Amino acid sequence: MNALIAVLKFAWRDLRSSLAGGLRGFRIFLICLMLGAAVIAAIGSLAAGIDAGLRSNGKAILGGDLEFRLIYRPATDDERNALNLGGAVTHSQELRAMVKGEASSDGAAAPNDGNPVLVEVKAVDRLYPLYGQAEIDPPQSLQAALAQHADGSFGALVEPSLLQRLGIAPGAVLQLGKAKLVVSGAITREPDRGSQVFNLGPRLMISPQALAASDLAQPGSLIYHVYRVKLQPGLDAFRFKQQMVERFPQAGWRIRGVEDAAAGLRSFLDRTAQYLNLVGFSALLIGGLGIANAVRAFLEGKARSLAVLKCLGASSGQLLTLYLLLVGTMALIGTVAGLAIGAVAPFVLATALARFDVPLLAGIYLEPLLLAAGISLLTAFAFALPPLLRARRVRPAQLFRAGPVELGGLSRFDLGTLGLTALILAAAAVLTAGSTKLAGGFVAATIVTLIAFALLAAGLKQLADWSRARLGQRSRALRFALADIARHQSPTASIVLSVGLGLTVLVAIALIQRNMLRDLDETIPRQAPSFYFIDIQPQQLAAFDKFAGSFPGAGEFERVPMLRGRIVQMNGTPTEKIVPPPDLAWVLKGDRGITWSATAPRNAKIVEGQWWAADYKGPPLISMDAEAARGFGLKIGDSIAVNVLGREISGKIANLREIDWSSLGINFVMVFSPGLLEQAPQTYIATLRIPPAQDGALLAAVSRDFPNVSAIRVKEALASAIEILQAVAASIRTTAAVTLAAGMLVLAGAIAAGRERRIYEAVLLKMLGGTAGDIARGYLWEYGVLAVISAVIALAIGSLGAYIFLTEVLHVGWSFPPLLAFGIIGLSLAATLSVGFLGSWRALRAKAAPYLRNE
Repeated sequence: MNALIAVLKFAWRDLRSSLAGGLRGFRIFLICLMLGAAVIAAIGSLAAGIDAGLRSNGKAILGGDLEFRLIYRPATDDERNALNLGGAVTHSQELRAMVKGEASSDGAAAPNDGNPVLVEVKAVDRLYPLYGQAEIDPPQSLQAALAQHADGSFGALVEPSLLQRLGIAPGAVLQLGKAKLVVSGAITREPDRGSQVFNLGPRLMISPQALAASDLAQPGSLIYHVYRVKLQPGLDAFRFKQQMVERFPQAGWRIRGVEDAAAGLRSFLDRTAQYLNLVGFSALLIGGLGIANAVRAFLEGKARSLAVLKCLGASSGQLLTLYLLLVGTMALIGTVAGLAIGAVAPFVLATALARFDVPLLAGIYLEPLLLAAGISLLTAFAFALPPLLRARRVRPAQLFRAGPVELGGLSRFDLGTLGLTALILAAAAVLTAGSTKLAGGFVAATIVTLIAFALLAAGLKQLADWSRARLGQRSRALRFALADIARHQSPTASIVLSVGLGLTVLVAIALIQRNMLRDLDETIPRQAPSFYFIDIQPQQLAAFDKFAGSFPGAGEFERVPMLRGRIVQMNGTPTEKIVPPPDLAWVLKGDRGITWSATAPRNAKIVEGQWWAADYKGPPLISMDAEAARGFGLKIGDSIAVNVLGREISGKIANLREIDWSSLGINFVMVFSPGLLEQAPQTYIATLRIPPAQDGALLAAVSRDFPNVSAIRVKEALASAIEILQAVAASIRTTAAVTLAAGMLVLAGAIAAGRERRIYEAVLLKMLGGTAGDIARGYLWEYGVLAVISAVIALAIGSLGAYIFLTEVLHVGWSFPPLLAFGIIGLSLAATLSVGFLGSWRALRAKAAPYLRNE
């Protein structure tokens, strides 16, 4: 008991001394830990805030308590009457169409040179919205804004981006099919808009009467009929949903509840949070090296006192307890500071995310903060443990020798303890990352990277020792640098790890982002068609084929029939009972495009089975995407049932195709044999490639001759994808910058950890005839060699990681920009030399006289 009290007193004195000295010796420790804790806490708090926002605004985001979505057709009278029994029902119709501005009555040119623009049309009835409120600029009621005018035109609301794109203001006249629209204002907030992550065009909101007047609603037109129900008080949503499923088993509608609201947005944000979390773990990992260096520097400064305490009877266990208490207190201070920064992230970013319709509910969320605290404290303990274990083995005999007192070595038991701690830390990272597979890969990559850099450091030390022995008396500065790299307790490993790990993360992220953007911005547009055309009616085929074939510069025209249907069974198992692979969940979500063909498409690559005969007239056969089939465990002869327009059609898999989705050509997960599907109301889709200079003329011609046909410009769709990717990349780059900052702190800590040794060696060199210039050039050689080699290895490992991720996971092309290599090496040199010289300044200025006195 007395021994414990003595340890506590010593710990309190050391803590009080550190606090009085402005936390000197622990600043890098605290900053590294604070950075890592702040990143993980901020990401977790944002994810929790968004999840809370989605849950609290679920009814407004969904638009009701339940949503029933049909394609091609409205609900029948029986279906609508059954929905009305549940409560208030609003019916909206959603489709894509082309809209163009009209010339004004005073003869002024039409906006946007008269070229039509693709928009997301939404026709809403008088009950819309059931939850939430639409915000309009200038303020007015929704029904007044969409009302029909005396001259037969209709009011319309548009997103502000459409006003900017067309260069118009409220009061402008637009043409939608055969309907004349007058812009009443801008819809600045659409309550149920947040459920969509990706849109091909800005919103155009009209009334059902305006849609009918446009004459766009033709048989087979791709129109979604969405019924949202505000249930009567006391009516259970799940029970009502089950009643509707049982009453109308063949309706073919997709039913969503509040729990499914913004499922796409939730999935996208969850995946983004997972990647950001891994970058946060990287920052904490690199910061952990800074923690180890900071604790080592502090304990090396205390090494003489530790030796004295051992001479006075202190045991190794008491020394370990003493400084474990001190380090633990500092870790708690750093973690709490990091949590405080991370906790305010939802408040800081709430306004910015609201512009993207992300419903973030600002607040303090305990669970992610506790998670960040646990990971941070565990990391601090894991990385502080090696110097603590070495401190307990300091040898008192060093007090009687010249030179600084050094910490002891590690025993086999110590190494076993460290291995167990590392295993616990890895398990915690995997279990808390959200994706076991992704986190497992991260941990494996981290272990490989640490081993690679550790082997590199060991090899460098051996090479430096070998080179120094063969230099003879040439270049005192280079010999000094090589000796410093090769010595037993040099910071070589810490410098290589701190610089190399930070640069590895930066290289990997830079290459992944560059190649993905290049693929979207360069490679895909070269392969992809210029336009997609949808809703081509059967009676328009001959005219449209003639138009596409005669348009100047047109080529690579392709046209196929299309329906959309929902997969309801696989081998007799309802899709509700199938757990899809995460990367193939989209196959079962919502409606899939399907087509039929007597002959194999020209881009079909059959990898298993055979195509059916051109004159086949038997039961439906299916050609399936090979990747999707294998993901769901399907093979030749297995059956799939699809609900099309309320009718269930089953077919057997006849062959599997390998599909290159990146070409953006016409491809379908399922292609049926001719037969039943040909009898359904249908439209056609087509692709066409033209010179970019002809885009405007083509849009104008299609709008004039085929007003019901929507033309989707591929480069505009890619621009939307690029915008989303750049927003995500900006977030990841920001957190990656934190990892690099942590690496620089680690570098500073590594240099500080050996400060006393450097001063002692510099004094000895001066006594033996060396100058300050020799020492400075020695440091220049040392840090320069380590920086260049670390950068080269970081380039190799980061490039390999990016290559595997791009080619194996994303299936994206690969290229390496030479400028990146020069940039990374230059950044490594600049950062390492700057931090190295600042950390070694005291050694350069050290006077020999104080060290020659016998104190």
